[in-house]
Amino acid sequence: MSLFLERQQVQKKRQWHKRLRLMERGLLAAAVVIVGFVCLYLLYRVVFLGSTFSVKRIVAEGNWHFLSAQGVAALSGVSEGDNLFWLSVNDVYKKLRSDPWIKEAAVRRKLPDTLGIYVEEYRPVAIVSADALYYVDAEGNLIKRVEPGEEKDFPVLTGISVAEGTTLATSDAKRVNEMLDFITRFRATPFGERHDVAEMHYDEVNGYSLVTRREPMQILIGQSDLPGRLMQIERMSKELEARGDRIQYMLANEDGRIVVRYRPS
Repeated sequence: MSLFLERQQVQKKRQWHKRLRLMERGLLAAAVVIVGFVCLYLLYRVVFLGSTFSVKRIVAEGNWHFLSAQGVAALSGVSEGDNLFWLSVNDVYKKLRSDPWIKEAAVRRKLPDTLGIYVEEYRPVAIVSADALYYVDAEGNLIKRVEPGEEKDFPVLTGISVAEGTTLATSDAKRVNEMLDFITRFRATPFGERHDVAEMHYDEVNGYSLVTRREPMQILIGQSDLPGRLMQIERMSKELEARGDRIQYMLANEDGRIVVRYRPS
């Protein structure tokens, strides 16, 4: 055999070996891809279709008076057996926030089978009486309408207007906050602790007044300097009550003096 033919055969063998190596690499890459897809499919079945990450417990936590763990769990819209990864935490949050009692909420998955919910509840401190009755919190936010059968043992704020929904005009929001602040300060005094507050009213002409809960009396406070008026009442409370629990009304809307009318003996 000539030298030329020998070289051609050697070159063909080299080309054949090169093609084989390329085919081996291609087959190996394809096998890796196939194995990867199989693993992903198996992982998908375990995570999304299997029972490993199915909801078995809904743990609702918070310090509540009007809400309950069962009610919060029902409000979430999540049922036992739902997949933890299929459910939308954001959707659950929106459903929780749709309840007027819920001030804030947090939702998180607790692997492998628990949905954790923390809910902060609005705490009413008074009731605004307008076109209807509305709970109001310590920051002056209207929470919701008071429904029949719901708790009503709160001071009532009157002389306030409520727009559509649960919205207060700026001026009324200011008055509500002034009322709430005065009630808090009043209750912190010995006189206020003894008598408490049943109702506080605002009038465009006479300003603020309140009716006490115990030994009922009406106290006219006026338009301005509510903390100063309260200090004046507290300074004179012993003298005012010296005749016993017979005060009918009290005019405390002027600086330096308080006018008191007592009930007839």
